[in-house]
Amino acid sequence: MISKTEKIYSTSRILLLVVLSILTLVLFVPFATPMLLACFVALGCEPVIKKINFKSKKRKYFTLGLFVILSTFILVPLVLFIFRIANGLKSLSTESMQNSQFFKALLDLWGKAQDFGSNLMQQAGLEQNIIPQKEELFSKLSPFIMDKATLFLGSLPDLILSLFVFFCVLFVLITSASTIKRTLLKANLLPVSELDNILHSFQTSCHMILISTFLIGALQAVIVAGGSLIFGFHEFFLIFVVTFFVSFIPVIGAGPVAVLLALIAFLMGNTGDGIGLVVVSVIAGTIDNVIKPFVFSKDEEGLHPVISLLGIIGAIIIFGLPGLLIGPFLLQVTVKLAPALIEKISATFNPGHGIDLDSDTKL
Repeated sequence: MISKTEKIYSTSRILLLVVLSILTLVLFVPFATPMLLACFVALGCEPVIKKINFKSKKRKYFTLGLFVILSTFILVPLVLFIFRIANGLKSLSTESMQNSQFFKALLDLWGKAQDFGSNLMQQAGLEQNIIPQKEELFSKLSPFIMDKATLFLGSLPDLILSLFVFFCVLFVLITSASTIKRTLLKANLLPVSELDNILHSFQTSCHMILISTFLIGALQAVIVAGGSLIFGFHEFFLIFVVTFFVSFIPVIGAGPVAVLLALIAFLMGNTGDGIGLVVVSVIAGTIDNVIKPFVFSKDEEGLHPVISLLGIIGAIIIFGLPGLLIGPFLLQVTVKLAPALIEKISATFNPGHGIDLDSDTKL
């Protein structure tokens, strides 16, 4: 029987542990988003590392290679993008934005779109003066672009710090995965089998999202950007980045980017280029349906697209751009684990009356 003194000691230890844990977590609150992304990537890489470990256990070499790939994929586009913005701001300091080549092309495009819209409204018997004039539109747009470009350059120190935290946490998680798992087992918070199932669900969900996001998204971005380069749009890098991030979003996907470019080509009178971009849009839009069945089993196809879309929108509102990855992960893990957890809880409080839930239940 536990004495009164031992109860007091135990309560004091628990309170001290809670206070220390809260204070420690507060220290890392500013880095919550890059740390969550590092956990996501580390969990997603674990199935690959386990396969490599059958031949070699050199996790540090794998981590180094992963760092090189991620650095190339993140830093090279970022540096190019920064140089583009810096050169743009430098040129605008000696030349007004309205006289720049970029804005002349936009003004020409808007003029053709305005003529097209005016003809449609005239045929429909509607007022044509509701369409804003191009001079009025771009006189308001130019300060907005300048402000956003300046704001982006001003936020670079925070972005660099976030990348540094991301790589540091990722290195610790990958190289110390076995130590972290042993610590969780020693804590005895859950039975070993349940903890293994939870970790497996986390790893498979992250791995699936990483493959579907990066591999398929990158392939779609290459197709759209390459097709755009062939059919008259030479901003390969910009189109690639936009298509890559848009491809993360369910229901929408990468196809509409090529459709928009095709519409612009038609408005500018380039019918052949427009038709070519429509074909590119069809090819990019069918990548998901062609590749995913080979990558994932039927049980891993995921949530209903509408639920995924709403979850991603909510995650973007909360986490910003990283929500494109964090949102699908949280949804997938919840759908996988919730039925099993409910069944365990029901069996604990109602022995012999547990509910039989399918572990593959989907929303």
